Amino acid sequence: MTDPGLTATDNANEGEGESDLAVLVRARQRLRELVVQLEVAPFAEQTAESMRAYLDENATQASSAFARWRRLPEQKRTGQVSQALRGKS
Repeated sequence: MTDPGLTATDNANEGEGESDLAVLVRARQRLRELVVQLEVAPFAEQTAESMRAYLDENATQASSAFARWRRLPEQKRTGQVSQALRGKS
């Protein structure tokens, strides 16, 4: 089995039809939202629920995608980060 890497044109990740890059971008966005909740209302029940939901729904997939990304050569990782920042995932 080949490593799917992070580009949108690679094979689907875990049968869900989503690239690792898309998973990581979405996870980063959700984590930023959680940071805002933690800053604004750190002890609110909604904040705790949001954190639990992230762990239940996204953390495992994001962790796996990140592990695959870390195995890529540094030059490819850097290029894919640049590509994602330009919005061409």
